[in-house]
Amino acid sequence: MPKRNLQILIDNQKTVYFPGDTITGRVQFDVDKPLKVRSIVLKFVGWANVHWSERRKSGNRSYSVAYHNREDYFNFNNILLSKDTSGSDETVLSPNSYTYPFSVTLPYNIPSSYEAYIGQVRYIFSVNVDRPWAFNINAKHLITVMDPLDLNTIPNLESRAEKTDQKVLCCWCCASDPICVHVRLERQGYVPGEEIPFWAEINNQSNRTMSCTQARFLMSVSYHATAKTRIVQNHLTQIKHGEIEGGGTDAYVNEKLHIPVVPPSFLKNCRIIDIRYYVVIIVDPSGLGFGLHVPVEVVIGSIPLRSVAQQHGLALPHRQAPIAPIANLPPPPPPYLGAPAGLYNDTAYPPALPQTTFAQSALGAHSTAEAGDTEHTYGNTNFAPVYTYYNWSNPRNNNTQFEIEG
Repeated sequence: MPKRNLQILIDNQKTVYFPGDTITGRVQFDVDKPLKVRSIVLKFVGWANVHWSERRKSGNRSYSVAYHNREDYFNFNNILLSKDTSGSDETVLSPNSYTYPFSVTLPYNIPSSYEAYIGQVRYIFSVNVDRPWAFNINAKHLITVMDPLDLNTIPNLESRAEKTDQKVLCCWCCASDPICVHVRLERQGYVPGEEIPFWAEINNQSNRTMSCTQARFLMSVSYHATAKTRIVQNHLTQIKHGEIEGGGTDAYVNEKLHIPVVPPSFLKNCRIIDIRYYVVIIVDPSGLGFGLHVPVEVVIGSIPLRSVAQQHGLALPHRQAPIAPIANLPPPPPPYLGAPAGLYNDTAYPPALPQTTFAQSALGAHSTAEAGDTEHTYGNTNFAPVYTYYNWSNPRNNNTQFEIEG
């Protein structure tokens, strides 16, 4: 069998692009023996997809129900070689290295890349070499698109957030005095790399011992299929305290939860995947009974609050006039997404991100295999998007990543 190498190469090996950016590169096809080809076509597509299945029972019969949904953002085709370009139904490529340059511009109002087991937002280059009476040869290449979420465009993120809740444990006909939790955060907007300082007071007024208390940084993702919504919770970092005896108390005083590399809140411009983040205090009772969970929502962005950036010596660029015409904006998402209204009325992309790094998502890499992939498909087999990360603090040893959607 002849040795071939089909690649999609991006100029400057750039991996992160923003809506409106132009991507340039080339398809390189190395052939060591004469090869008959009908056409070579490059495609560039952007889409979001959710998909999962659940088992059901009807009498003695068990069956599977599939749920899915999809959004398409664009589909560009670029014919690199065909009858129109060669003048013949078939072209014989002699042994050589063939290069086909390309250039494509991303549209505005597209969401950030996202990878998880049951939902993805992907931007994929794929090239297909159509051969007569033989298997086609394919290659693909995924890129990260980053739609920056500027925390300064959302009101009230510098304000304090507090929440108080309580729970009564019942055992048979007896009800205990309540377990009370009060949580406080000094602000609500953060970026990956920061630590979230928080204060929490736990008052166990019951006569039961609480086995432990936990503070967690939680990522909650809603996947909206056409007939059902599934919510998956990823517990990213945690701090754990010990027992609280009946009548006892516990406190978290200015303890900190590290924010790993994660996508921005809301996944704006995507209607079928919604991302939210919470600081959650959990009190687990010993023995029977369900624990008390007290969540406080925070917003994770790509560009920090101006006041926070200044503390770290960063001068954020002043906002400019919108690049994309407001008339081209999509309508607001359905109410179940609940993203701040102003987020969808502002198209002013920052001219440049403040000094930061890009790092691989804490959710890890996922398989990019698709229907139609064969042994003749070259390119990415696993892919993890990258997101902004501010190296402003070091994660604590006890704030370890411990439960990610699989």
